[in-house]
Amino acid sequence: MLLGLDVRSQLRDLFEKEYREPVTIKLFSQSIGCESCRTAEILLRELVEVAGEDRLKYEVYSPLVEKEEAQKYGVDRVPTIVIEGDRDYGIRYIGLPAGLEFSTLVQGIIRVSQRRASLSQRTLEALKEIDLPLDLKVFVTTACGYCPSAAITAWNFAIASDYIRATVIDSTENPDLAERFQVVGVPKIVVNDGLLEFVGAQPEDSFLGYLISAYRKLKGEGEKAS
Repeated sequence: MLLGLDVRSQLRDLFEKEYREPVTIKLFSQSIGCESCRTAEILLRELVEVAGEDRLKYEVYSPLVEKEEAQKYGVDRVPTIVIEGDRDYGIRYIGLPAGLEFSTLVQGIIRVSQRRASLSQRTLEALKEIDLPLDLKVFVTTACGYCPSAAITAWNFAIASDYIRATVIDSTENPDLAERFQVVGVPKIVVNDGLLEFVGAQPEDSFLGYLISAYRKLKGEGEKAS
């Protein structure tokens, strides 16, 4: 059992207060060549036990077998977790959400169950400007105290905008990606594979500012190309 009795009790209280609508977690996993996949399956199964199957269910897919499903969700690594509500909000987690990142997973589930982003009205209005795809990669580690805040903020933006996708990536489990994007400190957020980058658990206003800057840069490049 991964979740102790105290944790289960805290989760039940949290879910009773905050949980709203059903959520489906899709786990892309494989038995060979993935040390953390089995643990991820057990963790999600125990979460379903705590939340109840009427609220939360999980499905396991092998990207090697269910290739169409993996392609549909843009999955090319395991374990990858997709948190889905009445639609796909573009929320992903690559790696095992252990340690402090367990709270990221739980908060992501709650946010999706609520079907709304925890953002100010001012931010929601500003996001209406964005009409081009922004892909956010949020690099974290399971021991980073600031990482859950950055991850949840990114997921809130993904919930709020159909044009924003946010993938949280465990840097330790994905060292090739961490090296590719020169991750020397976490949390690090990379927009559209390097269009814009920033570090730290930024406040909502600052996070929004970076995204608007990235969007305007992307729009400017598109106008030049045309």
